[in-house]
Amino acid sequence: MSVLVVGALGAAAGPFAWNAILRHTGGDFFVDAAVSVFPISLQDTGSGVFAFALSALLLGLGPLRAASGQRLVLASAVCGVAALLVDIYLY
Repeated sequence: MSVLVVGALGAAAGPFAWNAILRHTGGDFFVDAAVSVFPISLQDTGSGVFAFALSALLLGLGPLRAASGQRLVLASAVCGVAALLVDIYLY
């Protein structure tokens, strides 16, 4: 599998897992910040963190297992930021 496919899978599955946890526990993190340009919430932040972590795991065990740590973290960070921005502006 290519880096792009595995990264996209991690960026999609991470927020899904985070939202499942929030719904199961009844967490109330869906309050956006008062800044209209960047209305981030704790739920959005968690989505980015989970996307980063799951992408790092999948990419590190998969297509980037022989790559440097810097490349793995950079690719995972791109996945996390992409998931964060999608969660803020599209959901």
